[in-house]
Amino acid sequence: MFDALLRLQLAPIVERLAQMETQLEDLYRRAESFCRIGVCQEVDAASNTCKVSHGELLTPAIRFFNPSAGAQTETRIPTVGEQCLLLNYGGGEGGGQSVALFGLNSDRFPPLSSVASLTSRRYPDGTQSAYDAAGHVMNWSNGPTVFSGSREQVEISLGAARLVMTAAAISVQVGAVGMLLDASGVHLSGPVVDHQGRVISTA
Repeated sequence: MFDALLRLQLAPIVERLAQMETQLEDLYRRAESFCRIGVCQEVDAASNTCKVSHGELLTPAIRFFNPSAGAQTETRIPTVGEQCLLLNYGGGEGGGQSVALFGLNSDRFPPLSSVASLTSRRYPDGTQSAYDAAGHVMNWSNGPTVFSGSREQVEISLGAARLVMTAAAISVQVGAVGMLLDASGVHLSGPVVDHQGRVISTA
């Protein structure tokens, strides 16, 4: 009779403990699916959405982060195969209440540089820009066009043509023909110098 009375008294506590166990299991499951590493599988640039795989699951079309989205806006469409951090703010299992934070490097898309002071960007067509904050040097290249600038000198190259500007002088060089402007005057070099079609000097 004592055992029956004890079970009767403990029944609500046992029931509550069972409920708490179920709630804890649900919380653990939600916590595990809150933040995952994913890979972009599909992009819809028109709607600014993408589909991301994580494990064996695939999200529906979800939004992705951009560098900024306010009065100053910058848009960057992710690449298929790019890694991301998948944030499931809704806590569900379907992925419908998730957003993708891109920018994780991988074997397929490794970092451009390992220099801490260098900020680099490369575009799909090969165009690349870089700024070294320690050396105060900016570089930009697009095929044959190369731009390099620092506090001391700015240089632009395009094939055989080269323009160099410093605080003291400006130099233009095309192959063997060149012109230098500095405080002492204008200095020309090359096989021929003409003025309005008239040759005024030859090498």
